[in-house]
Amino acid sequence: MLARLVVLVLLTSCASGFVVKVDSDEAFSANKYKDFKIFKPDPFRVESDEEENPIRINRIAKALSSSLVQLGLNQNDQSLLKVSFSVKEKERRNQINSSHFFYGYRNDPFSYKFYANDFPPVNYLSVKFFDEGLDKVVWYANMRINSSSLDDQDLANEIISQILSRYPRSS
Repeated sequence: MLARLVVLVLLTSCASGFVVKVDSDEAFSANKYKDFKIFKPDPFRVESDEEENPIRINRIAKALSSSLVQLGLNQNDQSLLKVSFSVKEKERRNQINSSHFFYGYRNDPFSYKFYANDFPPVNYLSVKFFDEGLDKVVWYANMRINSSSLDDQDLANEIISQILSRYPRSS
């Protein structure tokens, strides 16, 4: 519980914490959907920059399922609304800066830790709602995450909750 609280405080204190980017198709109407089916990525057939840990994939699927049920949707294998997700890693662009040339030892295998312009990759969790009847994605959301936060079910639930907080409520 304390670890969850610390991570949540750190995430919310960052300028980029819980920034969810959403887009929807003009044909999208939340009132149209009463049920959903979740499609998990296959951990053995992923692109090199996608999450391949099947336990994390199961945590995300469980969090998505429970959050969508809380939104009033029912899980149904015959649903036209297919919900998929992915965790992708995107590299930050390294900018060449003169500071690279004036301090540190490039031959030291640990010196990369001291360079301000060497950035670690950034991870994004994307959620896509695909309408099989329309044959297109109708709602999309993504959020920058720390992939290790998916190592705990409670944190995965919180992340999915933040993403789906931007999903329009059906009336």
